[in-house]
Amino acid sequence: MTDEQFEALAALTRLHARSAAPREGARLVLVEGVTLKEAAARVGVPPQAVSNVLARCRRTLALVEKVTQKEVALNE
Repeated sequence: MTDEQFEALAALTRLHARSAAPREGARLVLVEGVTLKEAAARVGVPPQAVSNVLARCRRTLALVEKVTQKEVALNE
């Protein structure tokens, strides 16, 4: 995942400033490929905090995949 893709995912997932450290931990995992434990240590939060953000990101990605796999008819 690129930084640009992560920023879009963060916006869709509504990752706010109050979760800045866990959000950065998730970015480290998804963009830079570091382990969950290492990411948590780098940003100074428990691994569970980063794991929770990653779970939210994965749920959002799963929903995006559902929308993009089939044609979506939007009434305009």
